[in-house]
Amino acid sequence: MIGIVGPQGVGKSSALLVLESTLKVGFESRDVILFKWQRERDLFESLLEGNHEASPEFLRKYQEALVDTYGGVLWEPCDMYVESPGMIPVRTIEMEFSKNACEILRRRTWLNILLRKKVILIDTPDYSKTDKRAMAKDLNDIYWLWNTLTRKSRNRPHLVLAVQKEMFRGHFFFDKMTKIELRPLGPNEMLEAYRRRFGMTEPFTQEALLTLARMSRGIFRRFLRYITLTIELWQTRPEPRELIDPATVKEAIPQEQLIEDMELELGELFPKQSDLRLVAVQLLLLLEESGPQKQTHLTKHLGIEDYAMSRLLTKLELHHHVTRQRAGIDKIVSGTRSDQSATFNKHDV
Repeated sequence: MIGIVGPQGVGKSSALLVLESTLKVGFESRDVILFKWQRERDLFESLLEGNHEASPEFLRKYQEALVDTYGGVLWEPCDMYVESPGMIPVRTIEMEFSKNACEILRRRTWLNILLRKKVILIDTPDYSKTDKRAMAKDLNDIYWLWNTLTRKSRNRPHLVLAVQKEMFRGHFFFDKMTKIELRPLGPNEMLEAYRRRFGMTEPFTQEALLTLARMSRGIFRRFLRYITLTIELWQTRPEPRELIDPATVKEAIPQEQLIEDMELELGELFPKQSDLRLVAVQLLLLLEESGPQKQTHLTKHLGIEDYAMSRLLTKLELHHHVTRQRAGIDKIVSGTRSDQSATFNKHDV
């Protein structure tokens, strides 16, 4: 059991897609499966409607299982399902049997598909801070699946699970995983990604893109959204428009937006202290833009008392947002993200 862990929006789904394509080179294509985790009712609805990654395989095997298990259903010409043109669609077949009988066979068919796989890649949904019960329920179900596959499968398939870092605590299942952390990108890496995609930095200046990257805190999904919001504001300006500069970026992405987007990261640290969340965002952005700072300078710059700054930094350090090093009678405070790059690649698993 391997857990790919990263903050919401950092690129866990993309990492699984890359991993899937890489593994299919070493395995038979049918031995590897990637899918988004869903509750049972949504799962089978998606599989039967053809909206699931595994729908073609499931529909084929489920059709066959219905006929083999319950019999009495005639084959007739039908073009509603291309891969089995000579079989009645599963929805029509199911009408001949009880709901309970169909549900049992659906579960059995889905489990049999997974038992034949060598690698199973599961992308869990994004959870908000109010979704802890939903996350616990999903993890319990995935743990049951893992145990079942381990006991019943001859192949003992590898299970790779993408897990949201903000929720990566408090469940016994996490202790059973080998963890690979997908760290946020650094600002220069985000700038390079933009250049590779468009061949230039326009309509932004280079410093404006770096400002956007710092505001995004290494979360690529957030970076793309901030780019969109900034361009939308820039397009409201009268012609001729100059290149987008950092001032335009800061106008398009106010601090309230940054606080809202960092709610999962900071909400648990300061659940009832919105003023401290604001100071934390300002502090982290300052460290991203200016690099390591003396604690006394941060205290003066942000206009808070020494004891409040000390408590704030202690919480941020405990949750790995900053680090502190003694420098004489002062301390040097550094951010933990600005120089980090994503450590996941195809050789890590």
